[in-house]
Amino acid sequence: MTEPGGIRLFLDRSTNGKRFAEAVKRLFPDTVTIGEWYGVAAAEKVLDVEWIRDATTDGRICVGSDMRIMSNVLELAAVVEHSARFFLFPNNNLTVSEQIARFDALHEAMARAATEPGPWVHKLTAGGLNHTSADILVQRPAAARRRARA
Repeated sequence: MTEPGGIRLFLDRSTNGKRFAEAVKRLFPDTVTIGEWYGVAAAEKVLDVEWIRDATTDGRICVGSDMRIMSNVLELAAVVEHSARFFLFPNNNLTVSEQIARFDALHEAMARAATEPGPWVHKLTAGGLNHTSADILVQRPAAARRRARA
């Protein structure tokens, strides 16, 4: 759990750009990018399940824009296993300016959400935060495994 004002973010490869990272760091100073964490070249090879584990173990909330996290069984399992907390843009098509504006507009709601224990995903929508609970996150990989066996 994170106390307001103590929000620690981890920006994944999809939100790792310099301009976005600088803007986020103005709102949430304790923010690190995947490139800063692992090194730029090495970050390209780090598996999603690894950085999710590492960021969460360090008490960070993950930030990304790759919606595959919501359907990839291994990534969802990592989110659940490590009680990860994730702010997720609903698509990869937002411009950096739109992402920054959305982060700014949702800053207070994100600070409130950050106090909730994980696992959870909050999609950063134009209308506000769209919460996906731990129950749903647990059910998705289980349902995918059942479908794969059928």
